[in-house]
Amino acid sequence: MNRDRRKLIGNIFADSAKYILTAGIIGNFLSGKFTLFMTIGSLIVFGLLVLFAYLITPKDKEEI
Repeated sequence: MNRDRRKLIGNIFADSAKYILTAGIIGNFLSGKFTLFMTIGSLIVFGLLVLFAYLITPKDKEEI
């Protein structure tokens, strides 16, 4: 039960990371308001969300 919740939360963090990267970099570039500050900020948030997703997602049962 708890393992399934952790998998779901890990997937939510991973999906959020993809959306941040898409909206932050591609969205700013297409809108013409592309700044280095927004790009770096988006990459930092992306990195943190990927790290959280990795840490939250449980290992396979064979690895435990």
